[in-house]
Amino acid sequence: MLKSRVGVKRASRLLFWLAGLLALLPAPLAAEPQALEIAIFPYLSTRTLLTSYQPLQAYLEKKLQRPVLLVTAPDFRTFAERTQRGEYRYVVTAPHFARLAQKEAGYQPMLMAKANLVAIAVVEKNSPLRNVTELRGKTVAAPDPLALVSMLGAQMLRASGLVPGKDVTLRPALSHNSAVLSVLRGESGAAFTSTTALEQMPDEIKNGVRVLAATEGFPNIMYLANPKVPIVEVAQMTATLLEFAEKTPQGRKLYGETLGHLGLVAPSPKELQRLDPFVSELKALLVQPR
Repeated sequence: MLKSRVGVKRASRLLFWLAGLLALLPAPLAAEPQALEIAIFPYLSTRTLLTSYQPLQAYLEKKLQRPVLLVTAPDFRTFAERTQRGEYRYVVTAPHFARLAQKEAGYQPMLMAKANLVAIAVVEKNSPLRNVTELRGKTVAAPDPLALVSMLGAQMLRASGLVPGKDVTLRPALSHNSAVLSVLRGESGAAFTSTTALEQMPDEIKNGVRVLAATEGFPNIMYLANPKVPIVEVAQMTATLLEFAEKTPQGRKLYGETLGHLGLVAPSPKELQRLDPFVSELKALLVQPR
């Protein structure tokens, strides 16, 4: 009996590992006509993303009567490049990535999180640091430089009279999780993340830090459709997402407790235009060699 249980556990771990590996691979738009593909921006670990969005996946499959495939990418740059090439049917992505995809790849903005994106600098909960100016000479961990949080974090430093890369050493991290973990491990004096990303982290991580400073709010995570997706399907998908977010217990829990997005709403032209300065910075970074 013990041998059988161990075998089941090993098989379960193998299946989850394979699911995570498959999620990192691009799925061409026309490769599986019956499958509805949703690509999620890799701002957290693949495992966390797949777990967080599983209730949405299950609801869409039941409601739309078709399989739903959740995918992501190994890093921010790869995700942006695949999006710009039109490899994803639907994307759940960072706001400035969404604006770039709309303007230059023809993606159709559908919905965005109601909660604003607020970039924060966090320190270990017992740290003696009390303001951003005290970060001079320190190492600050941040997600990929392509992340809007990283751009806003650099603005935060400059507003306090600090030059990123000179007065403060910026430590690149693979994700928001990794950035905050580096603080808990004593590898960084502070980290940049967002209020919504921090809320999704395990309790042992988010309870181990405190907020040192925060930025103003900006448009948050957005949902877009590939320009090749028929308008009727886009309308159905938008309505289904709203129904899930507003009228189901699973949706209210996902967008409330889990993601901290407070629901979904259609982005206005003015909100999209606020992202244009960050799109310019994003484009400049994307043309740089890896």
